[in-house]
Amino acid sequence: MISYQEAYDIVIKAAQARVMRQEMVDLSAITGYIAAEDMSAPLAIQPFDNSAMDGFAVMRADLEGANENNAALLRVAGMVAAGDNAAAVQIARGTCARIMTGAPVPEGADAVVPVELTEMRDDAVVFKACPHLHDNIRMAGEDFQVGDNVLTKGQKLSAAHILPLASLGIGQVKVFSRARAAFLATGKELVDDLTQPLPEGQIYNTNGPYGVAVLKTLGADCVVSSTIPDEEEAFIKTLEALMAQDLDLVISSGAVSAGEFDFVKAGLEKIGAEILFHKVRMKPGKPNLFARLPNGSLYFGLPGNPAATAVGLRFFVAPALRAMTGQAREISSFAIAETPFKKKPGLSMFLKAVQYIDDEGRLRVSFADGQQSFMVHPFLTANAWAVVPEEATEIRAEERAEIYPLFS
Repeated sequence: MISYQEAYDIVIKAAQARVMRQEMVDLSAITGYIAAEDMSAPLAIQPFDNSAMDGFAVMRADLEGANENNAALLRVAGMVAAGDNAAAVQIARGTCARIMTGAPVPEGADAVVPVELTEMRDDAVVFKACPHLHDNIRMAGEDFQVGDNVLTKGQKLSAAHILPLASLGIGQVKVFSRARAAFLATGKELVDDLTQPLPEGQIYNTNGPYGVAVLKTLGADCVVSSTIPDEEEAFIKTLEALMAQDLDLVISSGAVSAGEFDFVKAGLEKIGAEILFHKVRMKPGKPNLFARLPNGSLYFGLPGNPAATAVGLRFFVAPALRAMTGQAREISSFAIAETPFKKKPGLSMFLKAVQYIDDEGRLRVSFADGQQSFMVHPFLTANAWAVVPEEATEIRAEERAEIYPLFS
């Protein structure tokens, strides 16, 4: 067996050698994609000085000394609405321009006075205060300057990016294509139809729907999801069919240990796959297997117990997808352990956990009851994984514990 860190490094090296293709996507569809290049602001935003209020564009020099007892009177030289050319209205000393929100500020004006702070008197406006310089004006370049960094290669995109990108006139973004994946659940005991009663000796297929959902969360498209029996021949036929579908990842759960029906390693070897590692000093997930298929697709053979499958997806598949899309390695956080945890040395342990902020603003973590790899009830409340290093024997209460969010 190799250490978790050794296994992780092998996965990253293999994933970096299979960087995803790149494509252009429309701005409205960027959510969940990873930016494939750095991007800079092509123009200034605001593109021109414009009014933040409905009111009057003025020269402050005309209003110096204006107050309740000494009002200033300015003649209205014209009106500027949003979308107008500011050059259409000229203001000079002693005049002002009526202006609407978003309208360009006429040349010479250096402030906008809101309409509710003025009074109309025939074709003139009464002002009873002097505004500050640039009051109620959105200045050109105040939001973005030309050349400002907008996106960084490897950045995960969300709907929040659409507003600034659209304001800059960016209608498409170069992204890494989504990885195409297959998820295979193995075992004749699995029942895929969750609506039917369980026959004697059988269990519902939990890993299949979970694997598909997690892959989607990680930004991959699970184009194949199937359940195969504990038969090496059926497994080999399935792999041969999958290799014709231009997949980036194939993930299976189960049949990777050393039992009579654990056929994954032997089946992979028979089709000429390169086994990069098998068995890792970790819990849950000791039988984890990682291989490269003859067509270059990466293969993750995860143990079948649900928590072990979840750990494999989170700590092997997720890092691989990050590496394939130019993202930096994930950095863990540290939290104060609420309760102690003890283990034997020699295995890295991945614990279902709950992270939270206490009344003093400190990040804390509690370890869930039910850490056995077959137990899934902790997932109802868990929002994190706590990682206990291989060499450690315990985490004491109030000590620091390394944690990761439940999903990357």
